[in-house]
This record gives sequence, C-alpha cells and structure tokens, in this order.
Amino acid sequence: MAVSVRPKTQCERHRDRTSSDGFPPPGAYIPQCDQNGLYLPEQCHGSTGHCWCVNSSGQERAGTRTRPGSPRVDCRTDEPERPKTHCEHHRDSVQTTSPDGLPLVGAYVPQCDENGLYVPEQCHGSTGYCWCVDSRGQERAGTRTGPGSPSVDCRTGVGWVNKLLLKISSC
Repeated sequence: MAVSVRPKTQCERHRDRTSSDGFPPPGAYIPQCDQNGLYLPEQCHGSTGHCWCVNSSGQERAGTRTRPGSPRVDCRTDEPERPKTHCEHHRDSVQTTSPDGLPLVGAYVPQCDENGLYVPEQCHGSTGYCWCVDSRGQERAGTRTGPGSPSVDCRTGVGWVNKLLLKISSC
C-alpha cells in the first residue's frame, strides 16, 4: 500500500526556510501553519509579542498588527482590507530576510500603530536606541536616546525640546 505525501505548502516552505536546521535564530519570526499547511489567520512573533492577521498567502493585512498586552483583532472577520499606509509599506519593505530566506538579525523595523501610523517613539530592537518621529516617520532632531537612558515623551515633546534648545544655545 503506497502512502501519498502531499507537496509542502507555501506556509510550510516559508517556515522551513526560517528554520532550515530545525533551530531558528534567536529573535526570528516563525510562520505558523495549520494542519493542512495553510497560514493561520493570526500570526504572532514569539520574541516581540506582536500579533497580526494575514491573508491566504501569508501577507499581513493592513491595520491588524497589535502590540503586546493590547486587545487582539479578530482575524476571522471578512471585512475588506484597507489600503496600506506609508508606515505599513515602510515596515513591509524592510529587508528582514537574506536572499536565502533566513532572518537578518539586527534589522530596524518601523513600528506602526493599529491605524497604520508611525508610533511616535521608534526603537531599534537590537541596539536599544530609541527616538521620536513625526507623522512621516522622520526622526525628530535631538530625540535619540541610548540603551538604559531615560526615554523622552514623544507625544508631548517633554525632554527633547529642552535637549534641542541646549544644543542650539551651545552653538
């Protein structure tokens, strides 16, 4: 009696590329597939705690990404997908995998809120540096802080405005 083996699905191949030896690199996102090999509608990054909804080809659905501790979106709804925002395009364009499909450690990935706008405080997960950005994702002068430094309040400008004024007055 012959046992038929189905070919691997897109999700399974994606998952295998991420973890070719069975041991994914620390911090790597591993796609989650169901028992039929299809992408689970909700994907979560084990290291960051962010979750999002995907379509049948594994592409993130705009406006569905949630941060750790925030309420999750119902990924089973059939609402039409809204167009992606500048922040979401920026985030999606970041090269987070090598040509071999392996995750790149240390790549900066912009953070967008649930409406697709830039989160006012952006942080580089690998270096620990944080900074404030405007609505276009451009860094605000004088707002960058290093690892272990107190962060500035990017919503009110408290801290970075004084830092910027000190920098200007010392010129």
